[in-house]
Amino acid sequence: MSLLNGGVLVVDDNPANLKLMTKVLRGAGYNVRVASSGRMALESVKARLPDLVLLDIKMPQMNGFEVCERLKQDPASRDVPVIFLSALRESADKLRSFAVGAVDYITKPFVPEEVLVRVQSHLNLRELQLELERKVAERTRALRTLSAGNQAVVHARSVEEMLELMGEAIIGGGYPAALIALDDGARCQAGREDVHWDEDLMPDGPCGLYDGDADRPGHSIILPLRLQDRPLGRLLVFADDHHAFSEIEDVRVMVEMAGDLTYGLDTLQAREQHLKARHALEHSLERTIEAIATTLEFRDPYTAGHQKRATRIAEAIAHEIGLDEHRLKGLFVAGTIHDIGKISVPVEILSRPGKLSVAEFEIIKGHAIAGYDIVKGIDFPWPVPQIIRQHHERLDGSGYPDGLSGNDILLEARILAVADVVEAISSHRPYRPALGLSAAVEEIRTHRGTRFDARVVDACLKLIDAGRLPLAEY
Repeated sequence: MSLLNGGVLVVDDNPANLKLMTKVLRGAGYNVRVASSGRMALESVKARLPDLVLLDIKMPQMNGFEVCERLKQDPASRDVPVIFLSALRESADKLRSFAVGAVDYITKPFVPEEVLVRVQSHLNLRELQLELERKVAERTRALRTLSAGNQAVVHARSVEEMLELMGEAIIGGGYPAALIALDDGARCQAGREDVHWDEDLMPDGPCGLYDGDADRPGHSIILPLRLQDRPLGRLLVFADDHHAFSEIEDVRVMVEMAGDLTYGLDTLQAREQHLKARHALEHSLERTIEAIATTLEFRDPYTAGHQKRATRIAEAIAHEIGLDEHRLKGLFVAGTIHDIGKISVPVEILSRPGKLSVAEFEIIKGHAIAGYDIVKGIDFPWPVPQIIRQHHERLDGSGYPDGLSGNDILLEARILAVADVVEAISSHRPYRPALGLSAAVEEIRTHRGTRFDARVVDACLKLIDAGRLPLAEY
């Protein structure tokens, strides 16, 4: 089931252009809406969010740049891709379009086939982004519920209190209704009272069931509660949408929660289950991060490969200086997606050969804050958002985006900064060939103790001298 249903909004003050674009897009099967002015475009977006906007620049009263800026300022529409379709050909106009948030720029007169290819490409990326956001939201909801459920298991002093706290944890995690029914008669129903529960169902394993009607559809998961071979009852969790529990990992988290409840009922194993759930939470977070990182491979293979290689180098350095296992996990997670913010940078800039302009480089520099904004809402057990934001900071305050210096920069970020530079200089880039490991060594040695942490540089150089830095792919 596609997550795209808003269609394409075409904005142009020229009726002939609107007619032509409508014919081209509808001929390719797209749902098309039109607006003949910037104000009409904003009203149309407010009424129903489009999947993509094709936007002219030269329009009276409100030009295309102003329309795009307003769309990007509104949280509801800021992620909708905007493609400028304009007769303006100056580089300054194109750079300004990307600066205000556009993802592409097509000059008039255009070739219909080119427009269709670019529209489909950005719609594919938009659907991928929406699917990723849905998966992350569902995974975060499941993990938050699992964590709260663990707290209920740990703090409950009786079966009745445990069932009540577990019901509250499920509802607090974002699910609208839940039922816990034990074979001995104890039960707790939490959340919405209009949800129908078929309590006669007792599956051998988890299964998703349709619960509700045409007006209030939903999706349920029913999980057996068993202590070894002894059945204890069942746990039922209801969600409002059919996407819930569609991922194996999300079902696994629900199974884990049912397991926590089961073992929580057996007070002798409460502590063991709490630790097990904690490990499952960390593992699930790592899997979620790997899914996020995978999205970059569809858009920018150079960035995706760079993240993996820089992370391996950072892990080797961290091991050398004695970072503990918990912080190593956090460094791995942050390193795996430290450039995720580049998803906000136009592909044309990322893959452009030759030297970037000042304006283009400023756009790229924004990826540190963009990456921080993407992941800051995820409840990590490590300072992942801060590491991502700080990986371009420098000890002497010359870095970005915040100009931090010295110990104000997290050690993990200082490690990643060195690994990032070594990998970037040593490997090929679209705008230059690989400069080689010797150039990377010269860079970090020259700026040891000024831009880069001396202990981190020394550890890196020691690994290079011993042939133990993971550089096999260069």
